[in-house]
Amino acid sequence: MKHYLFYSLYALMITVFLFTVLLIDSNVYDKQLLLWLETTISTSTQSLMGYFTKLGSGEVILGLTFILMSLLFFTKQRMMSLLLGVIVFGGLALNLSLKLLFQRERPGEMRYIEAFGHTFEMASYSFPSGHTMRTVLLFAFIMYLSYLFIRNRSLRVITYSIAFLCIVLVALSRMVLEAHYPSDIIAAISISIVWFTLCVQLYPHIIQLIKQTKALT
Repeated sequence: MKHYLFYSLYALMITVFLFTVLLIDSNVYDKQLLLWLETTISTSTQSLMGYFTKLGSGEVILGLTFILMSLLFFTKQRMMSLLLGVIVFGGLALNLSLKLLFQRERPGEMRYIEAFGHTFEMASYSFPSGHTMRTVLLFAFIMYLSYLFIRNRSLRVITYSIAFLCIVLVALSRMVLEAHYPSDIIAAISISIVWFTLCVQLYPHIIQLIKQTKALT
């Protein structure tokens, strides 16, 4: 039953991702939704979204990832720390690969890759959203940690809610600021779920393999 649920989730998320791929060449619905957001959301809210979007920046996500990895490492959760590294850094590599594969231009003017205050002479493509993907992977892992280690149900629900809210705010901010099309956001969420679930599903098998290898040596 558990494997069936995983396979169903994979199938659903991959189907959603492939559907967004079909929308790359036709921006009609994407542009209509962006226009609706532009005319609906107030200027003050748009300014506020500028702060929320920074939560998904490479600097913030990598900083939080290193802090969390260190905490896990020094609390003797070294394999969990490694899992986080694989999820986040593997996700970054996957995101970059997909951007280079599809090379979808962003809404508005062409942008360049920026990191840690530096601008690189490389086009920053739109599909899928890097901010959204980084945020989903990190905060999904935080929810996973909460599920494993937080016994207090109320505290666990609070952690889930905060993590989910962070994902929603970053994803929404990328559309409100017209940094991404809606399909870029949906693609980022769906492929992040696939990558995260795959890593978590393989994790216990890798742990078992390591233990068996140690037992033989």
